[in-house]
Amino acid sequence: MNHSTGWYDAHAADLVRRYELVDPAALHSWLDGLLKAAPGTVLDIGAGSGRDAAWLSAQGHDVIAVEPSPAMRSEGQRLHPDPRVRWIDDRLPDLNETGQLGIAFDLVLLSAVWQHIAPSDRERAFRKIAGLVKSGGLLALSLRNGPSPPESRMYPVSLDEVERLARNHGFAVE
Repeated sequence: MNHSTGWYDAHAADLVRRYELVDPAALHSWLDGLLKAAPGTVLDIGAGSGRDAAWLSAQGHDVIAVEPSPAMRSEGQRLHPDPRVRWIDDRLPDLNETGQLGIAFDLVLLSAVWQHIAPSDRERAFRKIAGLVKSGGLLALSLRNGPSPPESRMYPVSLDEVERLARNHGFAVE
């Protein structure tokens, strides 16, 4: 188990309670106009409590929710028992289980996840993610700003770094 996953397991009850208080439609309003209207396939990497996966499923999307923390995944499955959401135990930078599905996704969402990827693993992680986005699909990545608990194993991230990785892998940056 990696260090950040252990931290999420230990704090799952409080984190899930806090995550579920946030309206995903408001949180992801920056995606308005970018998401396709027709339902598609969605990969939610670092799905946490399942809040975003459930929101996307309610819009008609079929969602794969990837969550490496057993406690967070268990809470997400309990809170959002939606047949359109399939939960997978997987993690960046490899996404081995996800890659074996053989699915290309219309949307890949990483909401406040990227800061957990060690800088030395980011190129490989981005390459794996890019390979999961369908041609014409959308990679939506949001960054967490501000201080983090020392035990949570988060690394600084710059917007320039993410934009460089995106362009190097053929993405247009919005």
